[in-house]
Amino acid sequence: MRSLTIFYSETGNTYQVANTIHKLIGSHTKEIIDNNVHRSLHEYFFTTICNSARIEPKSIDIDYYETIFIGSPVWMGTISPAIVQFIENMDFKNKDIIIFVTGHGVCDDLALKRMSRIIKKHNGNVISGFIIHTNGDSEQLKLDTTKAMEDLHLL
Repeated sequence: MRSLTIFYSETGNTYQVANTIHKLIGSHTKEIIDNNVHRSLHEYFFTTICNSARIEPKSIDIDYYETIFIGSPVWMGTISPAIVQFIENMDFKNKDIIIFVTGHGVCDDLALKRMSRIIKKHNGNVISGFIIHTNGDSEQLKLDTTKAMEDLHLL
């Protein structure tokens, strides 16, 4: 399976999950960088409607890949502005997408549903998704990611 993991990580948790996916299945990885460091409270609460991200890269050529993983931390019950902006810039036609979020358990399921909805709007075929609860322990993140990948029969 030719796979690519695209992610944004503010504190390193989502990076840790993406890196674990890379190690488990050999997925290529691409980090989305958000150059906007000063956000208003309004932008944190309404990340899916505020276009507050200044991302690099703006889009990625995904033609080579069969499966694409997309990951985001959960911010105020939704996905990060960087991932929203990235998805809005893409056309995922004929691509299978597996989505994941990292968070503390508050509205993580809503964030996953929002990400799925936005990806489907951009022609993506969301085949699965998972939530990784964060607690600051990198070993637990690795174990939880491995379990999620096993549950999806990807290992």
